[in-house]
Amino acid sequence: MPEDRTRILIVDDDPMIRRFLVALLSASGFEVHEAEDGEAALESAGSLKPRLILLDLILPFRDGFEVIQSLKGDPATRGIPILILSVKDREEDVVKGLSLGADDYMTKPFSTQELLLRMRKILARSG
Repeated sequence: MPEDRTRILIVDDDPMIRRFLVALLSASGFEVHEAEDGEAALESAGSLKPRLILLDLILPFRDGFEVIQSLKGDPATRGIPILILSVKDREEDVVKGLSLGADDYMTKPFSTQELLLRMRKILARSG
């Protein structure tokens, strides 16, 4: 369990997914914040400086690919790791997300144990 209450930003337009992830990650010791669309994701990432972003690809206003491009293009946010959580399971979506700078990609539905393990590995790599 993270001792410093590692700050995580969840970006998903589905309130049920956000609620589930907030409960899971809070119970695992993380400090959790939420954004429901691409614009809110960029604002929150800039102000909160989370240690990790869990990002859906299908979002209102700006899709997840655009969010990644904006985050990685901004010196203030380019170092924030991104784990994509999406129903998009086509190889081209996975390759595009990772090519744009995401650190990992998981498809929904997902295993909570696998998600936590992947998150911890990303956080360990990013310091």
